[in-house]
Amino acid sequence: MLSRLFTLLLTISCITGYGQNEKSILYEVSGNGLEQSSYLMGIVNFLPADQFKVPAAVKEAMSKCEVFVTKTDNDKKTQKKFTEAVKIPNNGWINSYLTDDELNQLRLLMLLDLEVKEHAYHDFYSRLQPIILVTTTAALHLKDNIVYTEQVLHDVAHQNKLKTESLGTIQEEIEAFKKFPIEDQVEALKYTVTNFYEHINDYQNMVNAYVKDQDLEFVKNETFKATNESQAFKTVYYDSRALEWLPKIEKLMRDKPTFIALGAPYLMGNVSLIQLLRTKGFDVKPVSVKF
Repeated sequence: MLSRLFTLLLTISCITGYGQNEKSILYEVSGNGLEQSSYLMGIVNFLPADQFKVPAAVKEAMSKCEVFVTKTDNDKKTQKKFTEAVKIPNNGWINSYLTDDELNQLRLLMLLDLEVKEHAYHDFYSRLQPIILVTTTAALHLKDNIVYTEQVLHDVAHQNKLKTESLGTIQEEIEAFKKFPIEDQVEALKYTVTNFYEHINDYQNMVNAYVKDQDLEFVKNETFKATNESQAFKTVYYDSRALEWLPKIEKLMRDKPTFIALGAPYLMGNVSLIQLLRTKGFDVKPVSVKF
C-alpha cells in the first residue's frame, strides 16, 4: 500500500505545466471509461449574498447529473455535532490562549464592531476553538448579507432530484480537525484580533478572486493564510483526505454522472483531486462559467 501511494505521489510531482493557467470554479471529468461526464466544483464556505448566485453553467452541469456529493452530510444533527466538537475541550475559554490586552481587543471587536450580545459572547463565542473563531468573525461581519454555498447548491440538487452522498462522516471531519496544532490556531486568532480589517480585506480579496477571476489557486492560498499556513493541518485536513476520497469518487463517477462540491483547497495543488484524477487517466478540463 505504501509503495503504491509513493508511486502515485511521485507521478503527481512529475506533472508540470499542465493546467497551471486555467481558471474556473467548475471542472468537467470525462474519459477513462466514463460513459457520461461528471463535474467537480470548488467552493468557498460562505460568500456575500449580493455577490453570489448559482451560475447558469453550474445549474446546467447539475441537471446532467444524478448524484450530488459533498464532504459530509449537511443535516441539522451533523451541524450540531460539529458545533459541539469545535468548542474548547473541558468547557474551556478562549481566555487561556490570549494575553489580557488581546482578550480585551477580542471582546471589543465582538461586542462593538460585530454587535454580538454580551451573553452570546460569554456563553458561546468565547468557548470556540481559536480557528473557528477566526472564521466566525468574517461570517459575523457579513451580517445578513451571507449565503452558505454548499447549502445553496444542495437546494439546486434537491430541485433536480439528485441523490445526495457524502465522501466522509462528521466524525472523520472532527478527527481531522483535532489534528490542527493549537499553536497555529492561536497565532491565526491573534492576527485576526490585532489586524481585523486587514483580515476582512483578505477575505474580500478572496471573494473577488472566486467570483470575478475564478482563481481557485488564490482562494486556496488565502484559506491557508487564515490557518497561519499550518502545513500540519494542510496535510491532514486536505492532502490526506483527497487521497483517501479518490477511490470513492472514481466509483461514484463510474456508477452515475456525479456533481461534487468541495472546498477550493481540495481541487488545487499537487496533491489535489484535479491532479489525482488526471494521474488516474481522466480528462479534467475547466468549464466556462459566468456569474
